[in-house]
Amino acid sequence: MTPKILPSLLMAAGSLILAWRMKYLLDALMRAQLGAETHYRDITEFLAGRQTELPTPVGFNQHVARTQKIGVWLSVLGFVMIGASGLLNACLLWAGF
Repeated sequence: MTPKILPSLLMAAGSLILAWRMKYLLDALMRAQLGAETHYRDITEFLAGRQTELPTPVGFNQHVARTQKIGVWLSVLGFVMIGASGLLNACLLWAGF
């Protein structure tokens, strides 16, 4: 493997990691939106008198916490890899490779 390939590999890996992170963010956003819509429907049913008890939404914060825990590190790793690829590419150009 030549040194010129390494920056491209770092850039590709960093971009893929950030894309993966984006998927996690969109999944969490969709779960939150669906939960809010369901809870809103339950509230309107309760206020209209068609429901005797108001159910409490449970479990949405667990999905968000899990996504946030892994997501922060994926974002940091992706940006570090993209930054390292640029710095490595500049060093290789400066060294004459």
